[in-house]
Amino acid sequence: MTRIVVLGDLNLDISVSLPDRLIPGGEFRTEILSAPGGAAANFACAAARLGAEVVFIGCAGTDPVGDSLVAELKKIKIETHVKRVALPTGTIIALTDGVERTMLCSRGANDRLDAPFINPSWFDGARHLHLSGYAVLSSGQTAAARRALAIAKNAGMSISLTAPPPNLIKNFGVDAFIGAIASVDWLFLNRDEGKTITGAERAEDIVTVLSRKFTAGALTLGKDGSLAWDGDDHDRSMTTPLASVDSTGAGDAFAAGFIVDYLRHHDLGRANRRALDTALVRLQRRVSPV
Repeated sequence: MTRIVVLGDLNLDISVSLPDRLIPGGEFRTEILSAPGGAAANFACAAARLGAEVVFIGCAGTDPVGDSLVAELKKIKIETHVKRVALPTGTIIALTDGVERTMLCSRGANDRLDAPFINPSWFDGARHLHLSGYAVLSSGQTAAARRALAIAKNAGMSISLTAPPPNLIKNFGVDAFIGAIASVDWLFLNRDEGKTITGAERAEDIVTVLSRKFTAGALTLGKDGSLAWDGDDHDRSMTTPLASVDSTGAGDAFAAGFIVDYLRHHDLGRANRRALDTALVRLQRRVSPV
């Protein structure tokens, strides 16, 4: 069984469908859904459901939300190392109108994940380390991420990262971000994140630039599928589009599907298709959660 270590955010995800019209001071009926989330936890859960042996490292509050999120990880047999602190557990609110998505983030306990908490023994027998891009940007998590990277490199593990949103990359500084992830082997990101990092517009041009810096990875393109690379080898695969669905967590599920399959079979096209299927399952759960 493939053993993967995952480090990063553990959050409560709240998805809000915005009404057509909001009047200040009023009350409106709409759909509000909540689910376990966080970029790293989303990846960990998807990878575990695909049969990988997953180790999750993160931080949560000592509140009932933290209790619930940790229990969810353990329920699907994830080896869980979550530091508990006296801060609210992280929360993400996704506001969607069927076209655009706006994220409101309270990082809370996530930023208390620190380097001394990381135990090298948790990496024993692991083949791969996956990081949430938020861990690189967060002043609180950066030291923990660096320690995990050092342990993984010393053990000869491959390393992947899912990119954070474009506005956060810009605020951090594009060059600074690229420097911070220089030791990453595989990068997963969407079209807007790819444009921000490379300055290119076309998907093919974005991947050409990225493939010079990262061994492998994939650019997700929404209804147009994904474009993956492994060195000079490229693969374009398509997916089944779903309309008016909050896509929170789909990119993390995509990365998990790709990595678990590629580590098993070393086939770029197969991994790309499995990644799209895994993301589609994540989105379909939002349409039909039962």
